Amino acid sequence: METRNKYILLFLCCSLLGFFSCEEEPFEPALFGTLFGEVLETDDNIAIEGVIISTNPPTSTVETDLQGRFQLENIPVGTYSLRAEKSDFLSAVTSVAIFADQDANVIVRMTKDSLENTAPGVPVNVFPQDGTVDNEVNITLQWSGSDMDTDDELQYDLLLFNSDQTETTELLINSVDTTYELTNLDFNTNYFWQVIVNDGSNEPVYSEVWSFSTQPIPNHRFVFAKEIDGVYDIYSSDEAGNSSRLTNNSASNWRPRMNPLRTKIAFISNIEVNPQIYIMDRDGSNVTQVTTIPISGAANQTELDYSWSPDGSRILYMINSKLYSILLDGTGLTEVAETPFFGFTFGACDWVGLGNKIVARTVGTTPYNSHLVLLDLPGSSWDVLQFDIAGRTGGPSFSIDGSVVLFTHDVSEFEAPDGRQLDARIFTKNVDTFLTVDLSINKPAGTNDLDPRFSPDGSRVIFTNTNNDGISPKNIWVMDIDGNNRTLLFENAEMAEWK
Repeated sequence: METRNKYILLFLCCSLLGFFSCEEEPFEPALFGTLFGEVLETDDNIAIEGVIISTNPPTSTVETDLQGRFQLENIPVGTYSLRAEKSDFLSAVTSVAIFADQDANVIVRMTKDSLENTAPGVPVNVFPQDGTVDNEVNITLQWSGSDMDTDDELQYDLLLFNSDQTETTELLINSVDTTYELTNLDFNTNYFWQVIVNDGSNEPVYSEVWSFSTQPIPNHRFVFAKEIDGVYDIYSSDEAGNSSRLTNNSASNWRPRMNPLRTKIAFISNIEVNPQIYIMDRDGSNVTQVTTIPISGAANQTELDYSWSPDGSRILYMINSKLYSILLDGTGLTEVAETPFFGFTFGACDWVGLGNKIVARTVGTTPYNSHLVLLDLPGSSWDVLQFDIAGRTGGPSFSIDGSVVLFTHDVSEFEAPDGRQLDARIFTKNVDTFLTVDLSINKPAGTNDLDPRFSPDGSRVIFTNTNNDGISPKNIWVMDIDGNNRTLLFENAEMAEWK
């Protein structure tokens, strides 16, 4: 009986063991995600094509496209080490986590391997050669670069330095060009320049600093003023229009007048707030203030005009109702004459050597009240060349021998408080016979002829023409003494003198 019970107990244990051993293991499905990525250069974020992308643990290997992008699909979830490799770049490794049914995104940055890339050669100067002189003021800089790594794209910075190398102008930045055109350089000036080349893999390579100098200022026959953004400056030019800027300050500079020897140029400037007369050398150097009492008379300061003495030792200018002469060093201020009309001031004057005469324009309380008067020196009384007539009068200036005076008059007889003119024409008047001749016979309708001066040989007249709307550009023209052959000389310019 006892033995039987033992067998029954053994059977039950085996049955239970068999039952539990036959129960199935639980099923866990595999989980996957997707990885999107982009490979960029470290310094400038440029996409890198053809980068080999692999993972550890291994999945699949892909290559970046033109935009530096790649995609790995059906990656088992988990954390991976992502590796990017390409020749000429340092390998990059980053960590990325993949989650089930999600898109992972990664940006990989790679740095060029400078140990495998050769630095570019030092830029070579081609033109102008270092230290050359008498170069044109319009010149094209040229250079060349080289690199043993033919796949590198060379980019250049171009620097220009002033004569004492204290100011730098960046002419080119990251440019592939190897030429640069410089225009309107200053005459008689030293310039320095340098080229910097970069291949994108190595440190920039600097050329030596080269120098060149421009030709001396030509013996230009013309001087004039140009207004840009409300500011006047003085220029000189030849008849072909090759011009040079002579003044360069924060003020307006206008009404240039060349001395009889053509060695100095006088001009008016408001650099001291009130307009004073200055002189400078023909190239714009050695600027010296002459007057200390401001030039004054006409309400519109830009219309004020003065004169050199016939020998060039003094300047004749107006201080309201009086004319004064002054030495070039600012001494010897001497009263020459006073206006013959009560309440009038002087607006312009000219002094001719032959006969030692002065012609002047007096201005009343309005811009269209004007007389033209003559004074024989030495003398104390004026002769009236032309009494005030309806319409505005401008000028005057003498012919070479002093027998004829140039002036302008608005024949429309329009009189406005602002001085606007509708039909200003150029006239000559004989100082003995008072015979008056109209030179503006070919003037376009709706324009004004202004500021006439004789040519050095007296055969032509240089003058300004502009539309009578008061806002159009002013241009400088020349014509024969009979008013024919009107020819445009300089655009956007006025107040011309021809010596």
